[in-house]
Amino acid sequence: MSRFSAKGYFVRENAPIYLTPDMDRTAQWFEEVLGWYSNIVERDGEGRGQYGVVFDTPPEIEAAHLAPFTGFQLFPGEPIGGEISFMQVQGIDGLYEHVTGAGWQDITPVEVQPWGGKVCRITTIDGYTIRVFQ
Repeated sequence: MSRFSAKGYFVRENAPIYLTPDMDRTAQWFEEVLGWYSNIVERDGEGRGQYGVVFDTPPEIEAAHLAPFTGFQLFPGEPIGGEISFMQVQGIDGLYEHVTGAGWQDITPVEVQPWGGKVCRITTIDGYTIRVFQ
């Protein structure tokens, strides 16, 4: 605790930045493929998303701040690709079944790791990789 006191802060939540050329399409992908929720918070004069979020908990829980934010912040821009998140889940086999059941095939099979955990990777509609572990 002395180190915590010395630095004066602790992390309460984390929300990686996700750049996308079409926020509505990306939000729809998260909803349909992962079963998440989305909220396009701000739009420009032509209706294009300028800021949005996607998250795995119902909006009521997010709004009440009953749990840490576990999603992504969406901003307009060209995707830079690569691994965007190392996300821990409970029920990785269920996640795999959900994603493939939604018709998305850009997911690796679930593999057991030497340390006993399970890992798979999902490539999003914008070319980012989400590494998932349990």
